[in-house]
Amino acid sequence: MKFYFLFIFYLSFIGNIQLVGQSKSAVLNTFLQSDILKHAAVSLKAIDLTTGKTIVSYNENMALTPASNMKLVTTATALDLLGENFYYETPVVYDGFIQNSILKGNLYIKGSGDPTLGSEFIEDDKEFFLKEWLVAINKAGIKCISGNIIVLDHLFGYEGISPKTLWEDMGNYYASGIYGISVFDNMYRVYLQSFASGSETTVLSTEPEMDEIRFTNEIKASESNNDESFISGVPFSNARRLYGSIPANRSSFTIKGDIPDPGLFLAQYFCSYLKKNGVEVIGKATTFRLNPVFPEKEKMLGSVHSKYLASIVRVINVRSNNHYAEALYKELSLLRNIKLADYWREKGLDSNALIMFDGSGISPLNAVSSGFLVDLLVYMDHRTGKTGAFYQSLPLAGKEGTVASFLKNTSLAGKAYLKSGSLTNVQSYSGYIEKGSERYAISLIINNFTGKRADLKKQIEKLLVGLF
Repeated sequence: MKFYFLFIFYLSFIGNIQLVGQSKSAVLNTFLQSDILKHAAVSLKAIDLTTGKTIVSYNENMALTPASNMKLVTTATALDLLGENFYYETPVVYDGFIQNSILKGNLYIKGSGDPTLGSEFIEDDKEFFLKEWLVAINKAGIKCISGNIIVLDHLFGYEGISPKTLWEDMGNYYASGIYGISVFDNMYRVYLQSFASGSETTVLSTEPEMDEIRFTNEIKASESNNDESFISGVPFSNARRLYGSIPANRSSFTIKGDIPDPGLFLAQYFCSYLKKNGVEVIGKATTFRLNPVFPEKEKMLGSVHSKYLASIVRVINVRSNNHYAEALYKELSLLRNIKLADYWREKGLDSNALIMFDGSGISPLNAVSSGFLVDLLVYMDHRTGKTGAFYQSLPLAGKEGTVASFLKNTSLAGKAYLKSGSLTNVQSYSGYIEKGSERYAISLIINNFTGKRADLKKQIEKLLVGLF
């Protein structure tokens, strides 16, 4: 009887597996039976892009939390719908009239949803856009603004953060609010000084200066060399709690938080910038949220436009940039009224396993299957190929981005273009693998592993090297 039940279990186990070749079967079985996956859910699929044949499949239809692998869905949709030459444009306009070098009216910055204004990830000069606006103002002969500087930040509404985002993430730079306007990646740095282990730390400064933020600093110094600090706070509130720990005896240690009200911060920053450059501002710096006024008979002063979408998508996938991804998701879902699951269903993909609450994968309630992600990879490969912006946006394992150390010193180093994803007890990799003239699409999603993430990654490396 015992043998019978073992036999039935074995049949149910292999029933979820499809492989080509006995050696691959042994590699996968060894991986799945490792202690670190004893209580885990695994979804895996890989196909040969030339023949379309399945190389390996295990629970390919199981929808699991993908973490940042969800960015593949967001970026693929954006490229397919908008095209790699899409860009954002942020204009500066005014109402009233200009007389004797005085603008007798308001100056408006019209938010377009561009997440790259002043971004350190895409421009060498973070104030380039401000200089462009200043040139336009000088060209118009304006030396004084009698009215207000108003940032029109209403484009995406004021929810800012998906309600499915974890409370513990809110206030940290990687979960910054997304509105009609962004500036400096909606991020600031806090510089701290630490002393002996167990003692309190001191806030030294912020960059950029955040004069209105009120910090409650509970961060302690620790013997650990790891950054285990967090910043918590809600959108539009200047109250921020710092807690956790940072390494002891550091003269300066940096952590990052989200700018609570990017529109208001930009209005104030630009107002100060103009004054430093000889343009007087008599009115106040404000936003549409605080002062809901549209320009009357607006007149264009100038505008700046972002890099092309191809460059933006590369930042998203190489750096796993949540801020850019969420801005794109709002562009698609709010402005274009696109339901991403429906979009891909209409393209012929089975998107029943796609559950999206955000565009970056930060919510643990997101879900997708490896089967869907492989179908998406195949679609994008057929659509634009290796030279397309999507393929080229994926970081090269062992070389760059979030997979710079993954597969390093293995036979797949420099041969796998993979997007990684990680949340608590979640690890995922999806992308393309090249071996000689052979090319593959693969997706692996693991939820609820036990043990150390570093050990899991080593097991995944052995799996991929064994399969390919």
